Formats: sequence, structure tokens, C-alpha cells
Amino acid sequence: MNKTKIDYVDFTWNPVWGCLNTCPYCYARATAHRWGKSFEPHWMERNFLSPMPKKPSRIFVNSMSEIAYWRSEWWDLVLGRIRESIEHQFLFLTKFPEVYFDRELPQNCWIGVTVTGPADFDQYQDALSYLPSRCFLSYEPMLERVTPGLVEAWIDWVILGAETGNRPGRVIPPSEWIAPWLDLKIPVYMKHNLPWNGPWRKEFPA
Repeated sequence: MNKTKIDYVDFTWNPVWGCLNTCPYCYARATAHRWGKSFEPHWMERNFLSPMPKKPSRIFVNSMSEIAYWRSEWWDLVLGRIRESIEHQFLFLTKFPEVYFDRELPQNCWIGVTVTGPADFDQYQDALSYLPSRCFLSYEPMLERVTPGLVEAWIDWVILGAETGNRPGRVIPPSEWIAPWLDLKIPVYMKHNLPWNGPWRKEFPA
């Protein structure tokens, strides 16, 4: 369990490290390589056994992995601890929303889907309409313009963020990509890395 600079959560908890995707903007893979660690999906027992925070907190479970590649036994262990920690909220994030379909997640879980451009958004819309409540959309990093459309019909919270790091070709989203999302009537959280000069929304769902 680690304090984090990710501004919409209090802690990160990474019982699993690794991903089989090859996203060029991935900070997690770069971090693993910088520390000389493998980024093949693997169990981290020491991380799993980390003590939970003493005060109710928002905890991002997989900032260093893609849950679509988790083994069933990893899910069982992680969800077991989450059920024992009802005072906390646990956030999951994936590029593959179907991973949530046949899994019974505790009520103190928020399930999220990452979108970086319109192709993701179009691909996920049918899947997202079948997700249970307590869902959020992470439009981060903003690599292409996406308009919200009917997102309020199947999402309870939106997080907006720009690409971090110093990758050659790093995308800096213009204000016209950001502005339409601020008209939503659901909670919106704007990360501090956005190049934005207008009113800020940093809202959390109830």
C-alpha cells in the first residue's frame, strides 16, 4: 500500500504487476523497467499483504497491471481482502470492460474503463451499457478528441487527464477536447495535469 500522486485516490495497492499490452505511453511498464523488474503479469505477495489504511480511503488496486490478465486465483485473493475492508473504496481500471461481466465485485468497488480516443469509446459503449452501477470512465491519456455523447446513461463518474512523461510525440489535449465533458451532470474529476484555464471540476461520486 503506497501513498500516491494520483490525485483522485489516496493510495495505490498493486498485488499484481504486469500487462501484455504495448501502449507507448504506459508509465507502469517504464517504471518496472527502470527498477529492473519484469512486466509479465505476476503476483506480488508482499504487496498483497500490505496493511490497509487506518482511515477510510480510496484505493486504486491496479495502477501497475491490467486486470484482464489476472489469474482467477489472484482475483479470489484480492476480492477476499476487499470484502474484509468495507470501510474503504477500491477502484479498478481496465481497457477490457468485459472482464467485469461474470465477476461478483463487492459493493465497495468502483469499476472503471480507460478511453484514449473515439475508437475505444465506440468499441466500449455496448459493453458499458451492461455494467452494474458504480462505474467510471477514465478519459486518460487524452490522445484524440472524444465527445461524451450519452455517457451519462451508463457511467456514474468521469475522470479527465492528460498524458504524462516525456514521450516523443506526447499529446497535449487542447481545451476544445476538454470543454464538452464539463457540461455533464454527473461528477467529473479533472486531473491537475490538464492544460486548462477555465473553471475546474474536482468532484467525487457519493
